[in-house]
Amino acid sequence: MAGLAEAVAEAEHGLVLYLHFQQAVVPGWLDKAWTRRHRCTPFLDNVVVLAPDPEWIKTLPGAKLPDRSDFRRYAHRLEDRVRDWSRAAAESERLADELAEALGRGPAMRVEPL
Repeated sequence: MAGLAEAVAEAEHGLVLYLHFQQAVVPGWLDKAWTRRHRCTPFLDNVVVLAPDPEWIKTLPGAKLPDRSDFRRYAHRLEDRVRDWSRAAAESERLADELAEALGRGPAMRVEPL
């Protein structure tokens, strides 16, 4: 586990901040037809993934992030979907506020390799 300052110092061409809904990056996911792209690549060496903790996701309605499947799941229960998506959005905003506060305190953050 490296510190944030070490990760920044090691990056030759700067860092890429990738806000993602999960902690894993799947190379080639968007290029499903091009299987030669479905492996780790040095292009990810300077990528910093910012993803929510799985324990935090369990606190959301349905213990998951809202997604397109919710349109089927809630079918004709629009009020329930809006309520749950609104709660997830509010929790996400709270999480963003916590990140901003942590960044304001300094570089003492957990950094792990992908």
